[in-house]
Parts: sequence; C-alpha cells; structure tokens
Amino acid sequence: MSDRDEEDVNFALWLPADFPMGDLLQICGKLLESGVCVPGYVPPPVGLYEPDGFFYEQHVEHIATTLLPDRNVVSRLAQLAQGKAVRGDEQLRTAAGLLAFAQCLDIEVEPSIAFHELAHKQGNDKARDELGWFRAANNASPQDLLDLALERQDALAGQYSAHKDVPTHDLAKPIKRWNRNYIIALKMVELEQLADLRPVDRVLRLFEWMHDDFMFGGPAALMASVYFAPNSPPKRRVFKDKNSLDREAAIAGIRNAAWDLTHLSEFVRRVNEEGHDGKMRYLFASFDKHLRSIAKLLIDFGTDRSGDDALPEALSQWWGRTDAERIVANLRAQIDRIQSPEWRAKVAPHEDFIGGLIREGERRVRETTPVGSS
Repeated sequence: MSDRDEEDVNFALWLPADFPMGDLLQICGKLLESGVCVPGYVPPPVGLYEPDGFFYEQHVEHIATTLLPDRNVVSRLAQLAQGKAVRGDEQLRTAAGLLAFAQCLDIEVEPSIAFHELAHKQGNDKARDELGWFRAANNASPQDLLDLALERQDALAGQYSAHKDVPTHDLAKPIKRWNRNYIIALKMVELEQLADLRPVDRVLRLFEWMHDDFMFGGPAALMASVYFAPNSPPKRRVFKDKNSLDREAAIAGIRNAAWDLTHLSEFVRRVNEEGHDGKMRYLFASFDKHLRSIAKLLIDFGTDRSGDDALPEALSQWWGRTDAERIVANLRAQIDRIQSPEWRAKVAPHEDFIGGLIREGERRVRETTPVGSS
C-alpha cells in the first residue's frame, strides 16, 4: 500500500501482492544516479523517480506519462530481448532498469523517432527487425528486467521472440522535421569554418540566416547558442568527424547531429502541444550527457517557466555576460516574432526548395577545407 498526503488530500492505493516495490525503489535510485531522463515538466516534490509521485499523479490527478527514448536507448532495449549479455555494459543495465521502471509505473514508451532514424541510416528491413525486438523487450517480464538491472543476472532469463506485427510503411523516408534540422546543422558547420567570425557573431549570423533565408528553429538555435560558445561548451561529440579530410564522414556526422536535434524538437513539440493541459507528461531518455543538457535548457528556458534573467545566467557559464545577453535578446526577438498574431509561416518559393538547400549545404561542407588542415 502506498500513502501520500498532498495539500490535505489523502489517498490509499493497494498494489498486487507480488508488486516488486523493493526492487523498484532500488532501480529508482540507480536511475537518479545515472541522470538518464530529462522531464518536460516540474517534477513533484518527492522527486522525479519516486513511485509515490507517479501513483498520486495517475490515480488522483489522472496524469499520464510517456517516455521518449533516443536511438541508443532503443537499440539497447532491442538487444536485451535478443539475449545479449551485459558483460560490464552499464548502459544495458540502465536500459533494463529504465524499461522496468516504465512497466511498473504504467509509463508508455514511444520510440518512433528512433526507428525513423535507424531506417534512414540502415533501411526499412533493419528498422522493422529491431522494432520487432523492441516490442519483445517492451513485453518482457518486469521482474526479469529488474533482476538484470540489479545485477542478479547478466542477461534476461526469459526466452523472447521478435514481434512480427510491425508497421510496413516507409520508415526510411526523411521526415520534414529532420530535413529542416539537417539544413540548420549544415549551416552551423559552414559558419564554424569561417575563421574571421567571432563566436558570438556565428550565433547571430545563424539567427539572421534562419530569419531571412530559412525558418527559425528553437532547439537548433539554443544548441547553437551553446555549441559556438568559447568557454568549454559541451560540444566535443555534436558533429563527429566535422574536421575530417574525408568530407563524406563529416556529412555523416552532421546527419547524426540532425537526428539529435530531431529527438529534441519532437520532445519540445510534444511538451508544448500535448502537455499544455497538464494531463500528459513527457520524459526524454538518453545516455548522451550533452544531449540531456540541451534538452534541459530547452525545457527550462524554452517555456514560460523561467524568469527573464534565467537564460542569460545559464549561458554565462560558456559566454561572457555581455555576449550571453546579446544572444538571448536576439533569440527572444525571433521567438516573439513567430509567436505574434501577425506572424505567418513562410511558404517555400518553389517545390524543391528544401532539397535545394540540402544540396547547397552539403556542397559547401564538401568543398570546405577543415580548420587546421593544410
């Protein structure tokens, strides 16, 4: 039984006799330590991973929660169902604990963006195969998952088979949001190669380009505000191989970054569009610390939750205060513009507008000699 007093409201919930509360509490502690999730809401006072908070929200306030895992989390969940041994892989154990946590607390897992990403990179057949294994993992025994997460075993004990009933539509077809994020990511790498620009001017030039020639993307703008910063920003793994002499490897790294942006923009979209009534909440899950830090910035400062001085203060850990304030003033001007009643979305001037921008962005990256190369 779980009891909680909240604003003079008492409730009692009788759980099944075999409900693994002790194991679940241990998993909650491990998830808290890992920091694998970023909430798209203000967690209850008892804490983000506290079961009583979820019980109260579900049964008293009728709030549902959805988990949005990124590609790496989803791939490890599929590997668990295939019987992969952990052998010191803490991410696999964390993935098992995260799924057990979701199952025990009736949290829906929504991995659609992850499978669009996989299909885009490796084809529909690979994505459908992994989706079948993901569904097997999602239907695994919670206790089996808990035993793996708590190091009682090195692989799932149950024998699971990939589900055959998976979508047959074209998952590999690029989704519109990814196309937009890819174009912006290509522009970011192009601007970084311009040695005569100061870091703050790279950010403002990107904002200007989005305003004049493309469209404004909040998640990409905030990522750029961190990425271009001069004072030790968490940027090392954003664009893999961007300085490689193999420019196709650089293109592949930019494509990966565009998928990261797409996971973030989908998270923000769902929070803003589907979570506004307070009856649906979202958790973003990733093993990438940088991606989680950007997600947290987006939620903390991309909503009405923070004060006017909060974002400049946050960016000041990577920028001088004057530059941070310039970036935020420009960012807010763009947001105010697109949120005004008079604003109208741009219409593509011709049918292949997006495709043309992608080809032009890729051409510029391919023809650019990386900074520091001779």
